[in-house]
Amino acid sequence: MEKGKAVRLLDVARHAGVGVGTASRVLNHEPGVSEEKRQRVLRAIEELDYRRNAIARSLKVNRTKTLGVVIPDIANEFYCEIVRGAEDAARSEHYNIILCSTDSRPVQEINTITMLAEKQVDGVIMLSYDCCLQTLDALKHSGLPTALISTLCTDDAFITINISNFDAAYQAVEHLISLGHRSIAMLAGPPSDIDGGENRLLGYRAALAAHGLHRLDPAETLVVPSNAYTYEAGYACTRKLLATQRVFTAVFAATDHMAVGCVKALWDNGLRVPEDISVIGFDNLSITGYSTPPITTVNQPRYEMGRLAAQKICRVLAGQEVEQRHITLRHNIVYRASTAAPGRLEHFIPHANEF
Repeated sequence: MEKGKAVRLLDVARHAGVGVGTASRVLNHEPGVSEEKRQRVLRAIEELDYRRNAIARSLKVNRTKTLGVVIPDIANEFYCEIVRGAEDAARSEHYNIILCSTDSRPVQEINTITMLAEKQVDGVIMLSYDCCLQTLDALKHSGLPTALISTLCTDDAFITINISNFDAAYQAVEHLISLGHRSIAMLAGPPSDIDGGENRLLGYRAALAAHGLHRLDPAETLVVPSNAYTYEAGYACTRKLLATQRVFTAVFAATDHMAVGCVKALWDNGLRVPEDISVIGFDNLSITGYSTPPITTVNQPRYEMGRLAAQKICRVLAGQEVEQRHITLRHNIVYRASTAAPGRLEHFIPHANEF
């Protein structure tokens, strides 16, 4: 070939001694090609250093083989495992991903959806603290197949992948109650986060009520809401909790980041975990296994969430029927050293039947 000239599919086919159609089927991972011919085409691709023109191909088949993955915070470890699962599943179907971060801003979410539609991605995987109606409308208007992760939505226009945050929170508080705790505080998430924030709070309340413990704190002075799920928010909320001078022996934090911040605030105020206060988090981030002490937490199957979302979108794009569009995955508690039976503060707390 002439030096510097772009290698075409025709050149690959001639070099391999096959027809252009055969070379195309090998490139597109289609059946109907013998292994011997497939290997010849692959060798020709390598020897000629052939690079397929993705833009030209997308114009021909009306596909860019890309999925947009939209997350609230690219620095948050919670999303990394979800993205990895999505990318692995997408790659197995010969799709690439475009990763976008919105800083949890609804306006940026809508702008990102518009941008992805203009880039002609084939589908979207969306994660949002507060997937507002405007964001859902923008996704519908884009016409792109969309999977929502950790977002409550019953609209069959979308695929949804969640856990039951209510059940998970209930089980976390039940664990503390089973250890003997009766005065249990909660570091709650933003009320605008209906699934992760509100439903975890409802699960906390339900577990206390099931054991009559809600009567110990009818005004919910041991519930400290926050507008964020960060280390700093957990630290600040714990300091507010301590400032109430209410006695409590355990804390349920809405996220692991908040739990780590909580442990730091307790230690800074002379309280030991779990000897004085037990702490349980939510998400099972890697830091919880390396904290001092390691933190008991609710595990979300984050990799599986991402994998399923991408798999479902790829099935839609392949023209296959997706029967189960709303999926609730199982969670589990990871028991570590931050939770134990009540310590020396326990005798200050009245029993529920004393009220």
